[in-house]
Amino acid sequence: MTALNGVVVVFVSVSVTIGGGMAPEIVGREEELAFVRAFVDRAEEGFGALVLEGEAGIGKSTLWLAGVEHARARGMDVLWARPAEAERGLAHVVLGDLLEGVLDDVLPELSVPRRRALEGALLREETGDRLDHRALAVAVRDVLQRLGARSPIAIAVDDVQWLDPSSSSALAFALRRVGVSPVLALLARRVTDPAEPSLLERAIAPERVRRLRVGPLSVGALHRLLHDHLGRPFARQTLLRIHERSGGNPFFALELARALKADVGPLEPLPVPETLDELVRTRLSGLPDATRDALAVVAALGAPSPSLLERVGVEPDALEPAEAAHVNDCERGTIRFTHPLLSSVLYHDLGARRRVLHRRIAAVVDDPVMRAPVISRSRRTSPTPPSQPPWTRPLPPPPITARLPARPSWPSWHCW
Repeated sequence: MTALNGVVVVFVSVSVTIGGGMAPEIVGREEELAFVRAFVDRAEEGFGALVLEGEAGIGKSTLWLAGVEHARARGMDVLWARPAEAERGLAHVVLGDLLEGVLDDVLPELSVPRRRALEGALLREETGDRLDHRALAVAVRDVLQRLGARSPIAIAVDDVQWLDPSSSSALAFALRRVGVSPVLALLARRVTDPAEPSLLERAIAPERVRRLRVGPLSVGALHRLLHDHLGRPFARQTLLRIHERSGGNPFFALELARALKADVGPLEPLPVPETLDELVRTRLSGLPDATRDALAVVAALGAPSPSLLERVGVEPDALEPAEAAHVNDCERGTIRFTHPLLSSVLYHDLGARRRVLHRRIAAVVDDPVMRAPVISRSRRTSPTPPSQPPWTRPLPPPPITARLPARPSWPSWHCW
């Protein structure tokens, strides 16, 4: 690669908290961690990409977060976004998240057509019914070039497979045309069958892309992980069966271990569901009805603010049991699931009842950009599974006060 002066780093991955927090302790990933850090250390060599690939729950986020923290330690600024599955229909949502903290600094440096397109796409100014997509894409390229010329920059995006098409198109255009501005891309993608590269990956020349397949944890590493997270010892025979059933997938193993009683016999069959989806359903079914209803609203909205949840009729304390069970947390003033699988399983199990939920949301959402995809989803039909989980019953209508100023207010510790 050609050596360059500054650097812009583009990161893409899965569910983590990065708002200034420290990276979690990494268990059993010494080689992968060294690979990611070495990639970031070569930032001055110029543009390149590293794609972290693996199944859901395998630990891509942990490695991604380690790369983000390493970039920060090297003096890079980090811009980031975490798209949710339900947000794919929202235009330019990731672009807005990425540029939220820097837009005011760079907008005055853009030409009028490009500035106007960027402000229109990010809902800062009215642009009428038409948006100049080429001007927007060129504006994104200009922003990356100007930021990279000032100092090293890291752009972090969560779950590239859920990147909204409009943001993906603009970013891909910019990455193909950054010219002499140094850009590193660290992309993490959930691998499914068939495994299709994202639009961002296809925008990068193949010779500049490296791939790291994140594999299973060893038995020893899994033992440390379970002890650190659950504080419980497991008999070796039980541990071996957890490892075998989970395939070394850390999220799957944690869900298995959570479902086991303390007195499970080391030679008895594991009295837990066979698949990760079933385990997640079991975990969610243990929450109160009101909490599951509230989580369904969160899953449908993607990353709602506490005020929006109140307007939909969610009581301020409804999510407290989910927070205590580490099902959801707060980040950047929004409510999010601690792992995308929790949201996906709950949302897809709603079946045809999704339409009821989206109609309920559409009744109180004023923002036309958010309202359009919600209304569209409320009109879709989907088959109802023969046996519905208890939280998929029709949701009660929001109270009249949902349209009034929120009351009571959510406790300040809920979300910052």
